[in-house]
Amino acid sequence: MKKQFSAVKQTEKIVLVLKNAIQSKGRFSTMDIAEWTGLSRFSANVISRQLVEEGYLISDGCKPLGFKATDKAKQLFWVAV
Repeated sequence: MKKQFSAVKQTEKIVLVLKNAIQSKGRFSTMDIAEWTGLSRFSANVISRQLVEEGYLISDGCKPLGFKATDKAKQLFWVAV
């Protein structure tokens, strides 16, 4: 039986990424996202790219690619900006 997609489970993973991103001191990578969520590196890359496109993360453009939470992400969790 094929596993069904769950929007709730996906949302939980995104919330987990954003909470960890806000708490991170400095930059974090897609490897970190994969560790936080239990997702593959490919899926972690997809989530990070989507969060950058929507303005919740900012990429530093370095290799390996690093990210930081934006003010938009912090405002979701009532973190002072």
